[in-house]
Amino acid sequence: MTAFNSLARFNILSICIIAFVVRAVWAFLVAVDPVADSYLYNAFAHSIASGKGYAFPAGNLTVYWPVGTSAIYAALYFLFGKSFLPIVLFNLVIGTAIVWLAHAIAARYLSKVAANLTAIFIACWPILIEFTTILASELIFIFFILAAIYIWGSKQLQPTFRAILWGACICAATYIRPTALPLLALFPALSWFSGEKLRHAIVHGAIAVITAAILFAPWVYRNHTLFHQFVLVSANGGVNLWMGNNPQSNGGYMELPEIAFENEVARDRYFKQQAVDFIAHNPLSYLQLMVKRAITTYKSETIGIVWNGDLYKHLNSTSLLVLKLLSTLYWWLMISCALLGFYYLCKRKPLPWHHVLFAVSAFFFVLPIFTVAQDRYHLPLDPFIAIFAAYAIEQILQRRHSPPLLNTPTL
Repeated sequence: MTAFNSLARFNILSICIIAFVVRAVWAFLVAVDPVADSYLYNAFAHSIASGKGYAFPAGNLTVYWPVGTSAIYAALYFLFGKSFLPIVLFNLVIGTAIVWLAHAIAARYLSKVAANLTAIFIACWPILIEFTTILASELIFIFFILAAIYIWGSKQLQPTFRAILWGACICAATYIRPTALPLLALFPALSWFSGEKLRHAIVHGAIAVITAAILFAPWVYRNHTLFHQFVLVSANGGVNLWMGNNPQSNGGYMELPEIAFENEVARDRYFKQQAVDFIAHNPLSYLQLMVKRAITTYKSETIGIVWNGDLYKHLNSTSLLVLKLLSTLYWWLMISCALLGFYYLCKRKPLPWHHVLFAVSAFFFVLPIFTVAQDRYHLPLDPFIAIFAAYAIEQILQRRHSPPLLNTPTL
């Protein structure tokens, strides 16, 4: 039996079991030790679960960061007690669900072989395993983005119900990271490009937007009550833009200057205006920062090691460096295969230029280049990179084995 035919016979359940076990072993070996952003996610979750609201440890209510991740952790604390175990189990389930969703999407649009390879790549992806023991938004965000894509493309669901579901998923993703919000407009446009009548695309898009608006309403009301201004989810978009675009910026995170403001909303608007002014008056500097941000965002995958604080208690610097190198080598292997897969996709054109896989991955690719850089900001791309890489490997295997298996979508 050839490797190609063996891959065609793989069972997604088996791959998901492997993904779950690998993540469970990691969780057994590495304890949760919140550092950096994880520390605040944990503090916010404790505050919510304790009935004190979404507040910093000092007690001051906030709208600076998106509430979604902390709210989910707070619900777990409220239901199961203030232990990290429920969060780790939640991350285990979410991480495995990501494998299944990516498989289902690749099977729908490409083939079973590509889908199985996609699932295997994601099941073994170091950084996605490492985030099992990190309190962070990445896994949850990826899950809701993939769920939205899967539901949006499902022909088994009635169109109105489908619009409600994918609108709710994008809303949930926006509660995790507001960068998901433009997808509410992108999906109807893609539907129209794909042949849906313009009227139907507009109606279904409106249904999704109305669904999201209803779900946003309680949080918007809370924010308006506290700050007397409209805030959809968070008040850090302008701050992040400034971090990546100011005279002292290197394109990535930097500390805010000590300036007094009425509240977080006023501060965010101030720094947004500062960033916009800098970009408008320094276009060449902005282009240079874009290059720096691209390098910073896509050169490596080490944040999964850096944010696992427990590793620093038990491993020396050499061991940590080895783990970082292994994560980055896997990243570059996937990137290399994905570029080849993208070439094959463009050459053979099994998917149109406006396909959702191209559109969403392009959106998340350029976003940190235009705004602010960090290697974790490319994580939403990882499932798409896995799909493109899988297609490359499939095409190589097809060339080596005759007769090739028909490239027939299974969903």
